[in-house]
Amino acid sequence: MSKWALRGIKLLGYLVAAAAIAFGVDLYRNHDVPKALPNELTLTTLAGEPLSVAKMSEKEPVLIYFWATWCPVCPTVSPTVDWLSEDYKVISVALRSGHNAKISAYLKQHELEFTTINDAQGEIARHFNISVTPTILIINDHKVTSATSGFTSPPGILARLWLSKLSD
Repeated sequence: MSKWALRGIKLLGYLVAAAAIAFGVDLYRNHDVPKALPNELTLTTLAGEPLSVAKMSEKEPVLIYFWATWCPVCPTVSPTVDWLSEDYKVISVALRSGHNAKISAYLKQHELEFTTINDAQGEIARHFNISVTPTILIINDHKVTSATSGFTSPPGILARLWLSKLSD
């Protein structure tokens, strides 16, 4: 076997190990996240429009992104989530980030256009047992199919969305 093939196999082994570690960390951090959504969970956007996450998730996955204006990691994840909002259903939840005008100004400054809910008191986060930002939940047909916290890469988020579709 050539040295390049051996390096390729070694690299693949590292990637599999890293993925397994990341999966284990996600399981540990998010073991308290509820597995199903109540039908009555309705959120209100910054624009004042009501959203039913359960209803939105009936035909395709919904990505719920918990973030904060004060979060040091969120500026690296938010652009990816915003990009995904062009093709997927995305709801962002600004956790304890101040009043609507402050959040709207932050979104404008960072050129983020995803649908945003203001969770000024952390009630929505408590409902989902979220204590870390950023956290991404994938909801499909009223069920939480994936939960991850901290930095997440674009391929990682896309993989979770695609795998969610397989869980039907």
